[in-house]
Amino acid sequence: MQYTPYKKLKSKKTNIIMGIIFTIICIPIVFALGVMFYCNAFLEYYPISGTSMQPLLNASGKDEDHVYITTNKEDITYGDVIIYQKSNDVLVIKRVIAMPGDNIMIKDTGRNQEGTANNYYAIYIQYGGQGEFVELNEEYIENKETYRIIYNQFYYGGDLYNKNFITDENGNKYLHIEDDEIFYLGDNRLNSDDCVDYGPMKYENIVGEVVYIVHGNNLKIIEVIKQILGIYKWR
Repeated sequence: MQYTPYKKLKSKKTNIIMGIIFTIICIPIVFALGVMFYCNAFLEYYPISGTSMQPLLNASGKDEDHVYITTNKEDITYGDVIIYQKSNDVLVIKRVIAMPGDNIMIKDTGRNQEGTANNYYAIYIQYGGQGEFVELNEEYIENKETYRIIYNQFYYGGDLYNKNFITDENGNKYLHIEDDEIFYLGDNRLNSDDCVDYGPMKYENIVGEVVYIVHGNNLKIIEVIKQILGIYKWR
């Protein structure tokens, strides 16, 4: 009978363990390298300045957050955060509120603000310009009282003051978004220069949609991987 030396058995077990450890270490590295290649090859990287998208971006008040965007515009829809070419030398980052063909209004919800004599206001969208106006549920807005302020700006301030609002049978005024336009707002409604001030903008000037966010000085690749794996949801 032939016996296998003990040292060889020990060596085989060690090799198996080392192989498992090597695999555990290498898989995340390969995945991270793949993500880095994808981001660098197919996405564009932008530093973000300003506080118009707080609390989502630059929540600390410092210009320290960055975003990756895809320049594919086909899938852009309600609630997406976009980079927009406002002018030749000005890029802005905002959230899509209304799409081409929609109608938009801001009005009293009829719901009372707790502890006050005031009612809440909200944005209402008539999708595709047909059917009923539906209240927009914006969970990303922290201060709901700001809607009253943007209501006044929407109808009575900025460049929209001279727009031809349409009035429905109930006396509500709304704005039509043309087929080549889009309507966007910043999440920080009290400190955002957006479509409430100057009206709908041309859809063709969208640069791209934000797909990943890098907060502060965090390592870019780790932040992106967390979002890919669903560990961190930014919407």
